[in-house]
Amino acid sequence: MNPMKKNILYIIFFMSLIACKQEAIFELEGHSGQALRNGTVGLRYPTAPGRQYFLSTQADSSDYFFLTGEITPGKVAFLNFGYQHLPLYVEKQHYRVVKERDNYYILSDQKESLQNRYVQYMRQIYTLDSAYNQLCQGYDTISDIDRKALLSDRLKLDFARRNDRIIQGIKEFSGTEIALNIVNELMYFCEVDYRFFTRAMEALGDSAPEGDLKNRVTEAYEQAKNRQLTGNAPTFSLPDMNGKMYSLEDFKGKYLLIDFWASWCAPCRTKNKELNKHYQELKDMGVNVVSVSLDNDRDKWLKALNEDQVSWLQLVDLDGFEKSKVRKDYKVERVPTVYLIDPQGKVLITGPSLEEVRDVMK
Repeated sequence: MNPMKKNILYIIFFMSLIACKQEAIFELEGHSGQALRNGTVGLRYPTAPGRQYFLSTQADSSDYFFLTGEITPGKVAFLNFGYQHLPLYVEKQHYRVVKERDNYYILSDQKESLQNRYVQYMRQIYTLDSAYNQLCQGYDTISDIDRKALLSDRLKLDFARRNDRIIQGIKEFSGTEIALNIVNELMYFCEVDYRFFTRAMEALGDSAPEGDLKNRVTEAYEQAKNRQLTGNAPTFSLPDMNGKMYSLEDFKGKYLLIDFWASWCAPCRTKNKELNKHYQELKDMGVNVVSVSLDNDRDKWLKALNEDQVSWLQLVDLDGFEKSKVRKDYKVERVPTVYLIDPQGKVLITGPSLEEVRDVMK
């Protein structure tokens, strides 16, 4: 054989081995269980726009579909059909779509696969979400603020339990795109809860695989970080219930816990009761506590103060939540929002726990 031809054959064989190592064949089948508008069933990556599929097929007249082809294993994809967007961790395996009550999942024939573990995690989150949503029913119709605050406490505990399970899930799938996708699918929540977003990023650690999904999550976190109040706290000038004006400069040289709230906010009213329990301790530690109400109704503000029996300094911005300049300056996107500010006027912690305040004061 011609030596040149022989070398070319070796090169072709070597390249085919590399291709086989990088790509694998997989199979996915199931019934959509619904009439599809155009019959299309497809797989797309989380960062792909719209319905840009890397693999697709047509469901038959019985709604059955079968997908197979060359894929890059170790990636997260979404199976789209109708209104369903089912997460899938792609490996060289056979998968099938199953329906459990109102939910669809993708299961692998390999019992101990990462996908099946992922589905188990999703089932647990669904159970927690269902219980939370059930508890939420009728919340907005409760007129008794004390009863509403009690329910708010219960919801807060359930929500914290759910968040802890999510963080556990991120750690469980550390080093895979599953962990990244858990954060990606919660982006709407992460963007308004920076502390949770930070916990999620810490749980991801440095082992997240490189790629478009990691870039999306990282960029979103950096944007959220830029929206946080950092550095020196903005100055303000607001009245107390007697009309006396206070500004940030009045607290220079002292630690300041500033709490933004409103009378119509049930979690805020719960926060008032919590602060009542610990106010003396905070005062003894040398922490000044100031609440800033974002009510636009003075009578409702004063009524809430009387009901909650607060004993620390209360200020108000009667421009209300929507129009308040102080709210915008302090980047308050929701109430309650609390900041711990040091004696030099620098923001130390957003939403500090009592333990965190104690640690700072030590």
